[in-house]
Amino acid sequence: MVLCMAALSACTNLDEEIYSKIAKENFFTTEEQFEKYSARAYSSLKHGGTEKSLWTFVIQNTNEVCVPVNPNGGWWDDGRYNEVHVHNISYSNRLLEMAWEYWTNGITACNDVIDTFEDVEKDFEAKHRVLAEIKVLRAYFFMCGIDNWGSIPFSISKKDKDYPEKKDREFVFDFIVKEITDNLPYLQEEPTSEYYGRITKGAAYAILAKMYLNAEKWIGKSMWAEAEEACKAIISKGYYTLAPEYKDNFAVYNENCPEQIFAIPYSTVYTTSDHHAFLIYMSTLPADLCRPMGINADAWDGLCGEPDFLASYEPGDTRKADTWLFGQMYDKDGNALEYEPGVPYIIDPDMPESVYGKDSRRTALQGARIGKWTYQDDGKLTGGQVGMDNDFFLIRYADVVLMYVEALVRQHKETEAAAVPAFQQIRTRAGLAPMTADQLTLENLYWERAHELAIEGWSRQDMIRFDKFLDAWWAKPAKTDSDLLLPIPKSAIAANPNLK
Repeated sequence: MVLCMAALSACTNLDEEIYSKIAKENFFTTEEQFEKYSARAYSSLKHGGTEKSLWTFVIQNTNEVCVPVNPNGGWWDDGRYNEVHVHNISYSNRLLEMAWEYWTNGITACNDVIDTFEDVEKDFEAKHRVLAEIKVLRAYFFMCGIDNWGSIPFSISKKDKDYPEKKDREFVFDFIVKEITDNLPYLQEEPTSEYYGRITKGAAYAILAKMYLNAEKWIGKSMWAEAEEACKAIISKGYYTLAPEYKDNFAVYNENCPEQIFAIPYSTVYTTSDHHAFLIYMSTLPADLCRPMGINADAWDGLCGEPDFLASYEPGDTRKADTWLFGQMYDKDGNALEYEPGVPYIIDPDMPESVYGKDSRRTALQGARIGKWTYQDDGKLTGGQVGMDNDFFLIRYADVVLMYVEALVRQHKETEAAAVPAFQQIRTRAGLAPMTADQLTLENLYWERAHELAIEGWSRQDMIRFDKFLDAWWAKPAKTDSDLLLPIPKSAIAANPNLK
């Protein structure tokens, strides 16, 4: 004890040298440091590729994807997948909660970064550019909110300690448009590799175009001319071009694809959590197909293409086979597989509606699976914690071209729309003849978007805009106008008394 007391009395310098933290005033001095801190906002996008997210919710809520109970009895899960498909969604549905959390967590992360940046006294160009990026990213998350729920809780600062008030769709719409237009001048214009996965002017204009394109349905105001101009702002610069092949957009290492405007980068090394990984291979593939395809995992055999959607492709449209796995299955070396000795492994894309329900099951060989994103066969895909190396393009150039064509058609400029070279290329790339002005009806344009952008996450707002969403489709009855908005989840209502 005497020795201890002597030692303690000798400790007169109590200043700490901290290695795990950097004081804010000493950190935010360079663009690189701002970029690193902004990553916390961008990383919230990565949840979109998981099995339960807003993206997977949307593709199940539309006419693209269904989840029948598989041969092993999996994927009923108290009916939550069925609810999403038939549009009878309980406000306690876990899939609904996860879809809601995608955009609200994104706004929370953006608010944190924005508040932190605005508190930094040092002023330089890079600070304004990165701050503008995160404000436009927040606008994207707000768009997700009003797109699916209409009136939503609104908060733009983590410093506000009150419960967020619920604002109507028009209020948030106006905020989003102003936020994007105010920050456009500060954004990077040229899409260099340095800005890959970040908000640039191209991404901002594309989000703005989607706002204008949906304005008639969202706020009762037609803004087709504004949508046309937003698309022109992207097209006229010439920074983006269509990929030579459709599948280039969805290749394993697709970061150099000329079509990407706003991408979510994924990796088998850096995005390995089930909350931040691109896991479509686990959600859709049958387990017994994995090893022959070079995947060291037992996939969950869930998501299937809806038979009516598969049947809607024009004859000769190569995007059908580029998007869906059906017909004879092959291993990674191109050898035809057998399901069992003497029985070819042939997946039938057609399924009777009777297979859909709690007490029904599809067979192992029924239901096309998602094959849009190329599955790497190098053994790196090892299960539910390891995501794919394919980056997910939230916005790509073909989408902008089709939005531009739609905006023209909505203004009765069919001849001008049919002459757009990139629109013609979208068709010829898919093995189809370009559309003539007479063929450019809204019906044909809807299906062109549906097939080009299948399961990329825009189908719900497209179906609503083209008056398709309330129709009946495979194993789903026709619905009423109240179905155009999703219910607010029970967990959100419990957390915020301003919500009902």
